[in-house]
Amino acid sequence: MNQDTHSTPNNGLLYNTKGKVSVWVSQHPYADIPDEYFEESFFKKGTRAKNTWSDNYKIRYFSPEFMETNGAHTGTIDIHEAAGGCSCSSSFIVNLMSKAKKINMLQVTWIILLFEQQYSVKASGVSEDEYTTFLGAFNYDAASESLFAENEAE
Repeated sequence: MNQDTHSTPNNGLLYNTKGKVSVWVSQHPYADIPDEYFEESFFKKGTRAKNTWSDNYKIRYFSPEFMETNGAHTGTIDIHEAAGGCSCSSSFIVNLMSKAKKINMLQVTWIILLFEQQYSVKASGVSEDEYTTFLGAFNYDAASESLFAENEAE
C-alpha cells in the first residue's frame, strides 16, 4: 500500500536536466488567457511553484528562478525577439528558430522558457493545451555569446 501517492503536488513528472531549456509558445491573444493560468502557488519556502500551466503539462513543480517569460500584451512578437528578451544566450536560438519555422510559430504572443529542464512529451503525453504549445527542449549554455551581441556588431 503506497500512502505517498497524494503527497506530491499533482503527482506530476520532474524534468530536471542541466544544460537544457524547454520552450513553450502561444499564439493565443494574451489578454484572453485567464490570470489563473499563470498564477503561482509556492511551496518549499518559495523555491518551487506550480500553476494551471504546469498542471496542464503534468509538471510536478518548477523553480521560478529558472523560468523566464516574454511576449506582447497586444498583437504578436517575433519569436527571436521574444526569446532574446528572456535569455541573453544565443546557444539555443538556431535550433529554436528551426523548430518554430517548421511548425509556423515565428510570430507568437507569448513565450515560456524553463531552464535546467528537459520536458518530454513522450513521458507526459501532453504537447499542447488550450493556450500554449510545447516547442521543444534545446541544449543551453549560459556562457555562450549573447543574442544581443549579434545586433550590436552591425
